[in-house]
Order: sequence, then C-alpha cells, then structure tokens
Amino acid sequence: IADLLSRAGLGQSTCLGIGGDPVIGLPTPAAVRLLNEDPATEVIVIVGEIGGSAEESAAEYMRANGKKPAVAFIAGRSAPPGKRMGHAGAIVSGNQGTAESKVKAFEAAGIPVASAPSEIPRLVKEALRS
Repeated sequence: IADLLSRAGLGQSTCLGIGGDPVIGLPTPAAVRLLNEDPATEVIVIVGEIGGSAEESAAEYMRANGKKPAVAFIAGRSAPPGKRMGHAGAIVSGNQGTAESKVKAFEAAGIPVASAPSEIPRLVKEALRS
C-alpha cells in the first residue's frame, strides 16, 4: 500500500503493521485515534482483513470522533464463508468479523472502501480534495 501511495505521489506520515493476532501491542482503534490527532496526518488509510472486530471498532470511533477523512480496504472479501485464513486473528464469529460487516461499518461511518488495493490512491486523492 505504501508503494502504491508513493507511486501516486502521496506520502505517508506513519505506517503501522498491527497484525490480526489476538494479542497485539497497539489495537487498530487506538492507532486510528492517534492518527486522528496527529497534525502530520491528512488522511487515514485503514487496511484490514476478515476476522476479529478491530476494524468495526475503528469505524465506530471514526464515525463518532473522526476529524480527518479516511479510506479503507478489507482483504479476504472473496474468501468463502467458513474458510480458515491461516492465523488466529482471521476467525469470523457469526456476523461480526466478516468482510461484509467491516465494509458496512466503514460505509456507515462515511469511509469509502476500496475493492482492490489499487483503488486506494484514487480514494486518498479524493479525500484530500474534499
């Protein structure tokens, strides 16, 4: 994603690789909160995946407190239901943690969701113009 943004002439103030395991150092909602307050950050790009609820929580935070535009991408949207994705964080529980629930959460927060990583630079540029 950083390479795609750089090739489009878009810089990055902060890049975090949080991961999806059950125990992590900085949860996605906390990272989004920090970026929302960071004066060097103009647009927040959230890249998530199926499983867990961190992205839904981040979307809810942005819906209630977002000061900056954001865009999102959810990996695993084409994974068949019930497919195990190879690590503990990619566990879907009921309707929470599905790609669809994450996309809906972001859309409800007014955050556009890219269908493919290649769409992210265009969405960031649109967010910067708005």
